[in-house]
Amino acid sequence: MTLVIWPEIPAEEVAAIREAAGAMEVVAPASEAEAREAAPQAEGWIGRLTPELLEHAPRLRWNQSPTISLESVVFPDLAASDIVLTRMRNIQNDHISTHVLALLLGYCRDLPRLIRRQIAREWAEGDEVRVLDPAAMTVLVMGLGGIGGEVTCRLAPFGPTIIGVDPLVRTAPPDVAELHGPEALAELLPRADATIICAPQTPETTGLFDEAMFRRMKPTAFFINIGRGKIVQLAALERALTEGWIAGAGLDVFETEPLPSTSPLWGMENVIITPHSAGYGPHIEERRLRVVLENVRRFVGGQPLVNVADKSRWY
Repeated sequence: MTLVIWPEIPAEEVAAIREAAGAMEVVAPASEAEAREAAPQAEGWIGRLTPELLEHAPRLRWNQSPTISLESVVFPDLAASDIVLTRMRNIQNDHISTHVLALLLGYCRDLPRLIRRQIAREWAEGDEVRVLDPAAMTVLVMGLGGIGGEVTCRLAPFGPTIIGVDPLVRTAPPDVAELHGPEALAELLPRADATIICAPQTPETTGLFDEAMFRRMKPTAFFINIGRGKIVQLAALERALTEGWIAGAGLDVFETEPLPSTSPLWGMENVIITPHSAGYGPHIEERRLRVVLENVRRFVGGQPLVNVADKSRWY
């Protein structure tokens, strides 16, 4: 068996993979041309494939994606193939859920507006500060996978009523008061004081949040997206905030990244923008490598792989 590693990864990670692979040949090309030459013998592949590389790899049985999300990884020929696609899971749940809480609690304490006052050296009188009690809120979490599940777990001690929306989860987690399928989303939005997107980008979720969806939300509600930017139509979100359909937004991902400097979102005092950084935190690369090494050992030993993706669903 031959395992190809491409695109390039640090040399120390290649060495660790070679050790885990034992007698299996491990090839680490230095260029895409070398990767193409190695492809015909490859039975395993660590890294993002392209349609051209897949065309040259008739023996390929396993592809380990370096990413959690798969919208930039899956393409028609890969989806239609018998290749087992594995991905990264649960390596950033803690960091991303902490980011979500920071955004939501920031709004509960009026921090976006108060920070702008601080920059302008303006004192806000006590009666000008608008605060919310999280325990009095209804929070809708769209996507109850690893990240969404961790969000509900960390959010629960603050006391909100949590409504979950997920296409696959059939039993409500302990902290979720109600569980619904995606078909109920539009009917649930008017009940939510905050909506948090933890879902992956899939054929079903791409462009899901349009003007009609935002108009379903309360004018006092907050919108938080740490899922994928293309779930939300940027123009619709800008209009929703500009015209007051919703009260504010905490945004880590965008339909277009980097967010264009011309976007009106930058100047809105009811918007928090972070640069796709929700997943930042210590030990991510160590966790990523652990997943790879576990799957290498399993592949060599003929055992079931971990974090197997449903290619048709993109997650």
